[in-house]
Amino acid sequence: MVKKKSGRQSEKVKMSYLFELAGSKKRILYTAILFSILSGLSTFVPYVMVFRTVLFLFKDNGSMDAVMQYGLIAAVFILLRFIFQAISAGMTHIGAYNVLYQVRKKVCNHIGEVNLGFFTDNSTGEIKKVLMEDVERLEKFLAHQIPDITVAIVVPLAVLIYLLTVNIPMALILLLPIVVTLFLQYLMIVITKPLMANFPGVLGRLNSAILQFVNGMPVMKAYNLTANSYRDYSETGREYNDLWVKVAKIAAPLSAVCKVLIESGIFFTVPLGGWLYLSGKLELGAYIFFIIMSIVFLAAYNNLMNFAQIFSQISSGLERIKAVMDTPEMLSGADEISEPAEEHTVAFSHVTFAYQKREVLCDVCLTLSKGSLTAFVGPSGAGKSTAAQLIPRFWDVTKGSIRIDGKDIRELQTENLMELVSFVFQEAFMLDDTVYQNIAIGKPNCTRQEVEAAAKAAQIHDFILTLSKSYDTQIGTAGIKMSGGEKQRICIARAILKNSPIIIFDEATSFTDIENEHKIQMALGNLLKNKTIIMIAHRLHTIVNADQICVFDNGQVKEAGTHPQLLEKAGLYADMWHVYTEQGKEVFAK
Repeated sequence: MVKKKSGRQSEKVKMSYLFELAGSKKRILYTAILFSILSGLSTFVPYVMVFRTVLFLFKDNGSMDAVMQYGLIAAVFILLRFIFQAISAGMTHIGAYNVLYQVRKKVCNHIGEVNLGFFTDNSTGEIKKVLMEDVERLEKFLAHQIPDITVAIVVPLAVLIYLLTVNIPMALILLLPIVVTLFLQYLMIVITKPLMANFPGVLGRLNSAILQFVNGMPVMKAYNLTANSYRDYSETGREYNDLWVKVAKIAAPLSAVCKVLIESGIFFTVPLGGWLYLSGKLELGAYIFFIIMSIVFLAAYNNLMNFAQIFSQISSGLERIKAVMDTPEMLSGADEISEPAEEHTVAFSHVTFAYQKREVLCDVCLTLSKGSLTAFVGPSGAGKSTAAQLIPRFWDVTKGSIRIDGKDIRELQTENLMELVSFVFQEAFMLDDTVYQNIAIGKPNCTRQEVEAAAKAAQIHDFILTLSKSYDTQIGTAGIKMSGGEKQRICIARAILKNSPIIIFDEATSFTDIENEHKIQMALGNLLKNKTIIMIAHRLHTIVNADQICVFDNGQVKEAGTHPQLLEKAGLYADMWHVYTEQGKEVFAK
């Protein structure tokens, strides 16, 4: 899940942070809240007019013109109430959706600047949960809850001031249900907060499990498995259900008591008012007015009934959003620039890297000569992929430095570093777009001839021509499906088009068949010319001709040399080669 900085810091996330994210769009919300308050105050005015009419009936000391005037004022304010309410509703929804856009824009812009390791740390489901559900929940809060809560606080306060001018004891007795309700609401927030703090993580895991379940549907069908058979899905679903059951067991009784109290104002005003009336301290007209107002005055607090639960969800969502926004951005490089058209040397100088306080790499020293092919091999978790990912600054080193032609990569302009390095990932990423656009993202403003030339070099051009619309064929959910090897060659075409001088391959041929592997090797031959190459491989036969093989183990480079040299050493690499060949996995390059 998206990591929070600390419990103490998360508690500091207030609603003001939401308006901070909203930026200039918060002005619309402030204006909408003002109209909402005016609407609420307009609701109260007709009751004042009713009170004055009641006094007229009991005292019989007024004129019919005054009664007509009271009625006219009441009618005008009833009309104004709906006008103000319509304006407020329109503005809150416009403001809410503008804020949602603003927040999503800020979050997306921010995660575009963080170290790329952020996306390794956080699953797609967890990031989606923040961008979609946590942000989307703000709409209801901004469009409905904030105006309602403001009215529920400001309007009764104004009404209370007026009631105090009528009779102080009767006005104060109406505060008793409110004080008890607010205490219960606060108690509900305090009790449910630890549970609701787990809600984003549980929902993020559920989203990830659902995505995995859907993607694994063919396997589930093939083995006649149900959703309950998929452990991650069933367990996270059960965990999500259990969380809401626990919250409901706490919140439901307290909510019920609050509801009863809010509706029970008349039980306070009738006995006190009756005693005051019989004592001669309260007029009959005022007594009747307070009986009416005990219902109207407390009704405004019905909007607060679900506030505790909504506040907990919004607060947890804001903590998640803030956790993303607090993720440090990748420090922008200084003014150093390396020319992309040249060949480059990459050097690791005493590089140490710790991830979440766990040391992954320790004092790694390597030199990758310009135009050379260096292979990183070793057991799973040895640190080879991490070492490669440090070059394009997926993370920044903890100690030491990585230099390109003697320049620390942290001192290079970020855009320049991205131009220097291309990364062909183990899992081929495809846009839900055309084949052409999937290749063209390697070089903005490229020509069609350049795209086709890259596809030919990647040994994928002939396959593309067999598609229904050639390069304009749609890939993805609404288009054709491609094999892993075909996708990988699209990615290689993308890298060929980008033409970066430093290329990193992360298990580029791990999931391909022999035919596709042969074509990928041919494509790589076109890509690797005059490049500095780092190749991470489990298929050892693919790197026997490498200029340098670096053997990683427990975060350190244990051996380095060519294939024959390492075999002569009879060390870790020789043992790996022996196991590899003994298992019959050796495939001779064609």
